[in-house]
Amino acid sequence: MAVNWENLWSERARGIVASDIRDAFKLTEKGDVISFAGGFPSPEAFPRGDLAQLGKAIIEEEGDVSLQYGPTEGYTELRTLIAEQMREQGIEVGADNILITSGSQQGLDLVSRVLLDPGDLVIVEQPGYIGGLGAINNYQGEKVGIPLDEEGLRVDVLAERLIRWRRQGRRPKMIYVVPNFQNPAGVTLSLERRRQLVALAEEYELVILEDNPYGELWFDKAPEPHMMSLDGGGNVIYFGSFSKVFVPGMRVAWIAADGAVIRKLAIAKQSADLCSNSFGQKLICRWLKAGGYQDHLKELRGLYRARRDAMLAAIREHFPKSVKYTVPQGGFFIWVELPHGMDAKAILPRAVAAGVGYVPGEGFHVDGTGKNTIRLAYSQASIPAIETGIRRLGRVLADEIGGLSFAI
Repeated sequence: MAVNWENLWSERARGIVASDIRDAFKLTEKGDVISFAGGFPSPEAFPRGDLAQLGKAIIEEEGDVSLQYGPTEGYTELRTLIAEQMREQGIEVGADNILITSGSQQGLDLVSRVLLDPGDLVIVEQPGYIGGLGAINNYQGEKVGIPLDEEGLRVDVLAERLIRWRRQGRRPKMIYVVPNFQNPAGVTLSLERRRQLVALAEEYELVILEDNPYGELWFDKAPEPHMMSLDGGGNVIYFGSFSKVFVPGMRVAWIAADGAVIRKLAIAKQSADLCSNSFGQKLICRWLKAGGYQDHLKELRGLYRARRDAMLAAIREHFPKSVKYTVPQGGFFIWVELPHGMDAKAILPRAVAAGVGYVPGEGFHVDGTGKNTIRLAYSQASIPAIETGIRRLGRVLADEIGGLSFAI
């Protein structure tokens, strides 16, 4: 008799659902479609020459040791280098406060695993990063969205909610935020709100998950201080990554936190993957020690700033005036808000037929709202492709809104 797998899923697995965003990727990443769906680094940014030279040197000098398993916590040398960089940014940590993870996504999974019980209340940004929302969902946390504006999370709304929950006898366990050039909205949390959020975390004994994959990719000025540098009570767990600034396929990221948290996470990690990419860690160590990291970051900032500028200029020229959008100061994303009543998911097949793709925004919301929103990523497409794709999308939106049409 064939196994009926539906009867065998665990309670946790029954709550795992497919993402509309993954489905959107499948639809947009085909044929001659210009895709603004994937928030991936540009392949032009990969340091191929450095990788080839460093990889060859590692194998020649370290031999089989370089290809072997490594420690669960990550190589001490890399953890020390990361800690040094974080201290330069105002965060007082040492190597023992760093855990290397297989991408930030594993870090989000591990933290959710060790902190969440089913039904625990978790505060998230709305719209929020789908990977973080998924990790929380996998461990059956109850997500509550707090809206964003041009200065990031509405901390005033959060403060009101916290007062209400306290009166009801409810206590949230943690809040998940992407403070710099947020995914998907592209906005940055202001310094005043960072301070307010840290103060609320201390008052209500909240854990802040500070996810910072885009912080080095600023265009005009460096972002505000990390919340972990403002935190006096040890309430912040910080996530950093080399995926956006080095090579995403290496899957090398890290968590910075109190030593007791790192020790618990390391135990959880042992049963997850034993260790992260050992060879990738050695490559990154040599890359950082060789110098040139800041020059590389300058090149990345110039590359992505030019693409952001091209997309904003094309939006101003080709989108109907009733469409709103953010102006990010770094990162990969522009957030688009269509007039109320429009459905970005329903429009997507028509956009794909016109030769352009995007991610509908509803999946970034935890309460079913956001049907009239779109995430556009400018990181992968070339400037000519950005100009052509936005022109195509502008025509589709104009037809849907009933406004002006634009020639492809």
